[in-house]
Amino acid sequence: MTERTLMHITPLPADYTPERARALLLPFLLQCINWSHSSPELDASVIEADDQLAAYVDGWGRDGDIAVIAWDEDHQPVGAAWCRLLSDPPGYGWVADDIPEVSIAVAPDAQGKGAGRQLLHTLCRLAAVSGHPALSLSVSDGNMSKHLYTQLGFSDIGRSGDSDVMLKVL
Repeated sequence: MTERTLMHITPLPADYTPERARALLLPFLLQCINWSHSSPELDASVIEADDQLAAYVDGWGRDGDIAVIAWDEDHQPVGAAWCRLLSDPPGYGWVADDIPEVSIAVAPDAQGKGAGRQLLHTLCRLAAVSGHPALSLSVSDGNMSKHLYTQLGFSDIGRSGDSDVMLKVL
């Protein structure tokens, strides 16, 4: 049986400044980038140098931005899922200007305990209530998270480089 860790999921606190939100989300964006253990690990300088990557976390608090955080029993963040409208520059899973793109990561010690499923489920519900018609994401070939995305209703709609672009209609 998989060990469960006590955690709770909350929206990103409303009092977080764009800088504080970026600081919270940046380590999880790095996990998104460094998902493969067979590739060299990249650091935050890669995000700083790439406008397309930086767009996932910079200037948080724009219309359409939604984030949920998984907190452990010590009130430390162990996962995050967020979506935002990315059109200039478009994100890796860009589908349309009115469809937010999802990013999600869970700390290695918290993986396999249901946090990713809870985060993504909660994010989808909040996005639907917020009036978004759908959510998109990009998942690289070989990333085992694709199974979770499919279980939660995301479907392949195209390719971008070595990744599938997936869409979930809300």
